[in-house]
Amino acid sequence: MQRTLWLIRHAQTQEAQNVQGIRQADAQRQLTPRGLATLEQLQAHLHDNSGVPAQWLWVSPATRTQQTAQPLAALWQAEIISEPTLYLASADTILDCLTGTPDHCTSCAVVGHNPGISDLAHLLNGANQTQTGYLDLPTLGMMRMSFTGGWQDLRPASCEQQAYWQPQREHDK
Repeated sequence: MQRTLWLIRHAQTQEAQNVQGIRQADAQRQLTPRGLATLEQLQAHLHDNSGVPAQWLWVSPATRTQQTAQPLAALWQAEIISEPTLYLASADTILDCLTGTPDHCTSCAVVGHNPGISDLAHLLNGANQTQTGYLDLPTLGMMRMSFTGGWQDLRPASCEQQAYWQPQREHDK
């Protein structure tokens, strides 16, 4: 069976704040206004170019990944699954999580953090066929991949890159 996998890095976040001398926890950092604006760019892009929408979104419990995932889940009408092991996870941990995707899902996404999400893009991308050279997903960078088999069949070099998107920067306009 043909499967679609979306790898998405969270949008730009605020620096950790100090409130009454107490430093905010990293997991509580929220999206910046620029992060929210680029999230709107991605939503518009996906509305016009989504291909196969994700049915299932694996998401780190961090505030920034949850804020990134919520509008995407609404667009795709997908279920959000908050998975604690995805917070600052390595590529191997993310891969382990993805292999637990239910079989009835033909398309899923993971919203996570660097370096793990970029490392996973490299790990899964077959035959070094990346269309963008060495890929370090920027904040809110997205890669859509496909593979044949079940989610438990995800292995290094088992996917083919179908699409890549990154936010348009002010100097790119």
